[in-house]
Amino acid sequence: MKLSQMRYFQTVCRYSSITKAAEELYVSQPAISFCIKELEDEFGVKLFHRRNNRLQLTVEGSYFLDKVNYILKSVDNLVGQMKDLGNNRNHIKIAVPAMISTFLFPSMFNEYSEKFPNVEVEMLETGSLQARKLVDANSVDLGITIQDSAVSETYNIVPLVTTELMFCVSKSHPLANKPNLTFKELDGQKIILFKSDSYQNIFIKRAFAEAGIEPNIMLYSSQLYTIKKFLSYGTAGAFLYKQIADMDDDLVCIPLAQPIVQQIVLIWTKNGNLYSDAENFIRFAKSFKYEAE
Repeated sequence: MKLSQMRYFQTVCRYSSITKAAEELYVSQPAISFCIKELEDEFGVKLFHRRNNRLQLTVEGSYFLDKVNYILKSVDNLVGQMKDLGNNRNHIKIAVPAMISTFLFPSMFNEYSEKFPNVEVEMLETGSLQARKLVDANSVDLGITIQDSAVSETYNIVPLVTTELMFCVSKSHPLANKPNLTFKELDGQKIILFKSDSYQNIFIKRAFAEAGIEPNIMLYSSQLYTIKKFLSYGTAGAFLYKQIADMDDDLVCIPLAQPIVQQIVLIWTKNGNLYSDAENFIRFAKSFKYEAE
């Protein structure tokens, strides 16, 4: 049995006619008739009943058509994937959350580019939760997010760095001299949160809810520059990763009384196909060690 025979058979079934199948496939009618006879002889079954100049599938023919449809669809998918591999060589698309793109990804990118200078890396800046959705939809090759139980169960992961959320304010903020903070002590304080596509948004709101506090959210933003600008006025605070806080001498970052420690991980789908360049990036990530600047 050959792929060409299966395609001939599938087309005949579509039209219930050898004549119309021959017209679509640009082959002669005898060629298709001979193909059908070859299949019937090979399997020892009749694939069609011939009635009133029309073809009607037998029980065996219907069973065979189901299998042929599955096989040819798989073959077509494979062909498409292999063409994509050729077209996407030397290119990786990675979804990276805004905060992580500020402190972690630049050093990763620089080190990777030194080792693989011919590979183009496209960074799509988005929230942690949106990064997962983009990986699910195969819109990106890889994503970076915060690890939780859903991530561990759903994706392949490579741990990148451990971080801690701090409450950051300007030096003139009323809470700037506090050695640590509880969520109850943040009752009424103006807070800037990252947008809803950020894992931080959900996590912080959950922590406030557990403390029985309704957060006083002044602004939602995914732009770190904008957040820092608002903090500089001394009237609001924001939850930022420790590594980001350490990069800015104008910020005072107060630890939480109950520390929120999070693991940043590289993720990719368990069921999809990876291009060779994405696989190289994963191997690189496994040996990458982040060092604060």
